[in-house]
Amino acid sequence: MSNGPLYEANIAAAPAFSVAAASVSMANSIGILMENAVNNESQSQSIQNASVSQCCVLMLAAGAAGASKGL
Repeated sequence: MSNGPLYEANIAAAPAFSVAAASVSMANSIGILMENAVNNESQSQSIQNASVSQCCVLMLAAGAAGASKGL
C-alpha cells in the first residue's frame, strides 16, 4: 500500500526539518540568554555606581558634621 510520492518525500524530509527547527529554536534561546546577561551586567554596574555614590555622600556628610563640631 503506497501513499504516493509526495507523502514519501514529506516523510523523508521530516527528520531534517525537525533538526533545523530545533537548531533555530536553540539559537534564538541562546541569543535571548546572552541579551539578558548583558542587560543584567549593565544593571549591576548601575547599582554598584549608586552604592559608591551613596557611600561617598555619607562620608562627606560625616566629615562635615565632625568639622562643624570642631572635631
